[in-house]
Amino acid sequence: MTQEIDVSVVNLTKRWGNLTAVNNVSFDVPKGSFFSVLGPSASGKTTVLRMIAGFETPTAGDMFIGGQRINDVPANKRPCNLVFQRLALFPMMNVLDNVTFGLRRRGGISKAEMERMANDVLARVDLKGLNKRKISQLSGGQQQRVALARSLVLDPTVLLLDEPLSALDLKLRQDMKLELKRLQARMGTTFMYITHDQTIALAMSDTVAVINFGKLEQVASPDILYREPATHFVASFVGENNRLNHGRVVKLIDDQTCQVEIGGLLSVARIGEELAPGDDIDLFIRPEMIHLQLGKQASGIVGQIKEINFDGAHSLVVVQLTESAIPLSINVKFQHTEQAPAIAVNDTVTLSWGRAAANAFRHIEPPTEGKE
Repeated sequence: MTQEIDVSVVNLTKRWGNLTAVNNVSFDVPKGSFFSVLGPSASGKTTVLRMIAGFETPTAGDMFIGGQRINDVPANKRPCNLVFQRLALFPMMNVLDNVTFGLRRRGGISKAEMERMANDVLARVDLKGLNKRKISQLSGGQQQRVALARSLVLDPTVLLLDEPLSALDLKLRQDMKLELKRLQARMGTTFMYITHDQTIALAMSDTVAVINFGKLEQVASPDILYREPATHFVASFVGENNRLNHGRVVKLIDDQTCQVEIGGLLSVARIGEELAPGDDIDLFIRPEMIHLQLGKQASGIVGQIKEINFDGAHSLVVVQLTESAIPLSINVKFQHTEQAPAIAVNDTVTLSWGRAAANAFRHIEPPTEGKE
């Protein structure tokens, strides 16, 4: 069964003089999905959003919403609405007037019908009964929902969200990311969310597109993005990861795995890109994928605990690999349970990980400190 597509960008490019902000980007946003575009600052993600919203004109490529090419459609005629990073609510208006603002500008709707539509969408975002409340009387989370209601009342094909949670404090941001996903699932509206925060993208999204320096690196579900990164950048950017530099491919085991050597230590790794024996590689291993045992065991890599950083149910443990020919340290997430042994700095431990836990990519020199 073919999945219906609400948004499609094809070979989208944006240049300002010699600067290419978006470079030949293509992806599809399935109907009714929560789709995130993730990337660091200045990666081009917001430029993509602004082109879809109609605030920037593409240098090349095409954009479609609901199958309609929108390149030449004015911003106010496009079947999408934008929730801004700073919400842009009108403090002199109450909640109802904020939500009906777009309906009043659209015209052709009676006051009674506008109020009915606004009250309906306010109930759907859990703000029933607050239509006369002033914006200053609302919490940060309630203001977020007013901004959503103001856009959703216009029944857009796709709702564009430009990092609307970034201004919230950590606790409210954690609460709102779950609330936002629940609202999207309840309403069925397609959400396209722009963010630099990978925890938000991974927690809320059905699909994530990772972009860097204007180039699309990978489009995948959060679990595939995390477990099977397609590029060196995705492996280093998404989630916590150990990066062990200057390894070497010893041999290819099959199409998906290879044996690698780093500092005299041998490991099996997933092949993240096309590799050949002798290639200089970087090895990425998630801290939680590493199994830690006290003492020197019959199999595994031996090391010594150098740091233990307590973080509630887990600790991030820094282990220096004593058997390596070069100094190598690796971070391990150690779970505290009643059955788990006590660990201490200077303990000798053995580390091991599964066949698909590590990802190998061709080596890239890390950026020089102080340079972007």
